[in-house]
Amino acid sequence: MKLRFNKVVRVSIADELKKASTYGGIGLGLLGYSMKAPSVLLAAFLWWITCQTIANLLLAMEDDEG
Repeated sequence: MKLRFNKVVRVSIADELKKASTYGGIGLGLLGYSMKAPSVLLAAFLWWITCQTIANLLLAMEDDEG
C-alpha cells in the first residue's frame, strides 16, 4: 500500500515534525540535564535527529507527474 500526499500536506507534516522534534528535544534535554543522566541526553539528541531526518525526507519527495 502506498501513501501519497500532495505537497501541501507533506510541508504541513514536515513543519509539525520539526516542532515536535524541537519541543521533544528540549523536554528530554532538560529532563536529562536535571537528572544528570547522559542516556536521556542521548535520547533527546536521537529524537531530534530522527524527526528532522523524516521531515527532510518528506520535503525531498517529488510529486508524480502523469
